[in-house]
Amino acid sequence: MTRFEKDLQTAKTDIDELDFILRDRKAELDRLWEKGKAEKNGFRQTCIAQEYTRLKAQYDELSEYI
Repeated sequence: MTRFEKDLQTAKTDIDELDFILRDRKAELDRLWEKGKAEKNGFRQTCIAQEYTRLKAQYDELSEYI
């Protein structure tokens, strides 16, 4: 079971815990955003952008449960 699947299961059952999950995921997105802006290597920037996009989609899906 992936981290997202666990968080999604928690989102469906425990709304109080979901607030902490979303806060942690938002902090991770912010770190990736800054890391992507600071990266000089174009290939690594692309990889970070793909990871950011994937995590942002998961964040948006989780935030629907609020």
